[in-house]
Amino acid sequence: MQADESPLSSSDLERVGQLHVESIDDSLPALLGAHYAASLYQYLACSAEEILFVEFTGERVDSCCVVSLAPDSLYGRIARATWPSLLWHATLALPQRSFRDFLWGTARDAFQATPSGSKTPEITYIFTNQNVRGRGLGKVLIERVDAYLREAGFDSYFVKTLDDPGNRALSFYDANGFGRTGRCSEADRTFVEFEKSLAEAPTSSGPTQG
Repeated sequence: MQADESPLSSSDLERVGQLHVESIDDSLPALLGAHYAASLYQYLACSAEEILFVEFTGERVDSCCVVSLAPDSLYGRIARATWPSLLWHATLALPQRSFRDFLWGTARDAFQATPSGSKTPEITYIFTNQNVRGRGLGKVLIERVDAYLREAGFDSYFVKTLDDPGNRALSFYDANGFGRTGRCSEADRTFVEFEKSLAEAPTSSGPTQG
């Protein structure tokens, strides 16, 4: 579902999908292409278990954050909801070694994983148009997520990001009130896990990139 009162148009969701591909180029939706990413966001905008936050610059969506209230089941639900598009674009992407490696790693992880059953929310995707980064759109999204989840009665939420010294998201989460809780491995990549407590009222801070 969407956190905003006004529903996003089909063209808005297509733009969100394109921004996802441009911003998170090593993710599965990006490897499958912008057309598949658009169908993904059409599902997320209607899902009862996900909240879609967006920020506009003028009349264009330039930043997006997806929060899942049921992260353990998210990828299975996406696969079922987007199956025809997923199958078609996966077939087209099979010649790419990067896609085959990602698919194998993801399938192996899914087979070995034990669902935690946790209902703690998790940010699954967050990104900003590279042409307007540094203007605080990411910070605004985090503040909106905080307010929404706090009002809904949640005490905390999670996010993970690639464990790479060049990954600017690491310092972004550090600067926006998240604490590092550990590391995990997915599809042969290592991620840093963060948790943010919502027990205390938000405090003002200096500008951050996002």
